[in-house]
Amino acid sequence: MINPESLLELAESLIHNQTNTYCSDLHRKILLSTLRGERKTYEQFADECGYSCKYIKHDIAPKLWHLLSTAIGEKVTKSNVRPILETQMRSHHHLDRSNFNWQVSPVREHRENLQEIPSTMNNSSQFLSSPAAKLTRANILLVDDEPKNLKLLSDLLEEQGYQVRQAINGAIALEAINLAAPDLILLDICMPELDGYSVCQKLKANPKTKDIPVIFVTAFDEPWNKVKAFSVGAVDYIHKPFKVIEVLARIENQLKIKQLQQELLARNAQLQQALQELQRLAAIDSVTGVSSRDRFNEYLVFNWHQASKTQTPLTLIFAEIDRLDLDENSHIKAQLLFETAQTIKNIFQRSQDLIARYQDTTFGIILPDLKIEKGAAMARTLLDRVKKIEIVGSDFNFSLHIGIAAVLPDRNFQLESFLTKCSNLLDRAKKEDGDRIILAED
Repeated sequence: MINPESLLELAESLIHNQTNTYCSDLHRKILLSTLRGERKTYEQFADECGYSCKYIKHDIAPKLWHLLSTAIGEKVTKSNVRPILETQMRSHHHLDRSNFNWQVSPVREHRENLQEIPSTMNNSSQFLSSPAAKLTRANILLVDDEPKNLKLLSDLLEEQGYQVRQAINGAIALEAINLAAPDLILLDICMPELDGYSVCQKLKANPKTKDIPVIFVTAFDEPWNKVKAFSVGAVDYIHKPFKVIEVLARIENQLKIKQLQQELLARNAQLQQALQELQRLAAIDSVTGVSSRDRFNEYLVFNWHQASKTQTPLTLIFAEIDRLDLDENSHIKAQLLFETAQTIKNIFQRSQDLIARYQDTTFGIILPDLKIEKGAAMARTLLDRVKKIEIVGSDFNFSLHIGIAAVLPDRNFQLESFLTKCSNLLDRAKKEDGDRIILAED
């Protein structure tokens, strides 16, 4: 005679292979008892496991027989399950033992996973693909000092496809959460040493665990108990004795809320990245690759105030490419502007220096905490290097005119006046023939 344990293993394998469903502990208990020939009623199972007889009779048992019927392809009931499974076992006689073990290993592995969730699974969203799967396979931690309560809830939740871990007291719960954060916690209030209120307060005080939803499950039903529960950070409150449908509905509701919150955070992060990229692009001139006029204005105002506070010099350079027929050669113009911008960047390399395209063919260079003499020397270097720029397919010459101004900002001299002064120096340089630098200092 085939032993009941082998038949149970075969049944689990068939159900998993055909329906991709794992049997719960309660399913296995009912099936093994039946295969052993024990004449237990559903009322007896209910008393042993702490479930209502109605729940086992109208939900758990019918689902078990339906799963077996679907997996085997014929109607399976409590009265005929053993002979049907024995027939199935004999039909597999050509399979050696090692191959059969290979078939049922996913079921065994599932049982082990339910006992201990690996620490790498800190977030169920790492291995779930659909929103529905994310809810049903969520990792739930049960915290209660009564083993019977833990088993009752554990069987109920595993039956619904949730990953379940258990903690017999508050200290063990905190350790388990530290190793692998669950998606949701069902927490009893009345526990020795560390009660549910204290556990919840510790979780909410920790940035790493403050967002884990906590549902209190307790026999306390006084209004002040509920007020205190919500005041320490609980998201919901279930009173014992509870109704199965209510517990499942409240759990699913909180998991949906958490999922939506996570999606919202992810969407906000994407929008923030997009905004930063737009700001970065807005601060860069597309033709030259240096800063834009808007960025120039913003940076100049900032450094004007900084120089005013620290009483350090602020030097400003305007450099303009002078070629009257440049607009007739747009491609050459763009290439010349780009090459000139890169030449300027190679000379003014301090981290606080900013090079920008100020106008069509004019560059603005902001040099914080730099005296005009140093700026003038770097400008002369710029003139020498610009002369060496060669544009492929073009042999025309161009001039570079430069105006330089420096100032120690004070209340008697406004930023607008500083800009006007530097612009006037550039205009004076443009009136001279060839490359010119005109500078002045207040």
